[in-house]
Amino acid sequence: MRRVLFVITLFMILAGFLTKRNFYTNKMQSFKWIAGSWTTNVKRGAIMETWILLNDSTMVGESILIKSTYGTEPLENVRLVCRNKEYFYCPTAHGQNNEKEVKFKITSFTDSSFIAENPEHNFPKRISYIRINSDSVHAFVDGGPSNTSRRSDFHYSRYKK
Repeated sequence: MRRVLFVITLFMILAGFLTKRNFYTNKMQSFKWIAGSWTTNVKRGAIMETWILLNDSTMVGESILIKSTYGTEPLENVRLVCRNKEYFYCPTAHGQNNEKEVKFKITSFTDSSFIAENPEHNFPKRISYIRINSDSVHAFVDGGPSNTSRRSDFHYSRYKK
């Protein structure tokens, strides 16, 4: 009887370890759908946003404006990170905030969407990404739940070479 209890206890400890290990090694699993390059047309040209998985707890993104006249212009760099079981969307917008990163806490996410919020930031207060299908993402920024009238939408298509 002691051997059976020992085996069951050992199995439960091992299962708990593997579950915990699975969490730590797959932290960014829910965000992998955004990996790749995405484009959307705007008045001054096109925005290209590119995301790559950097490691098991960080994705990095870059957004540039491809001007309709000539050349490109950097817009922002973003880190999507997991720290202490919390997720954050951390953009650094070129020419804004003294080139310092602003941290938005990801308040909800699924395997095809996420919402990041920072109620203390002037604008935006909320950033949302929704995967429509494998080749389409809808992103938007707004003034948060109390000010949805100020909003910018971005309808991205997967960039195909």
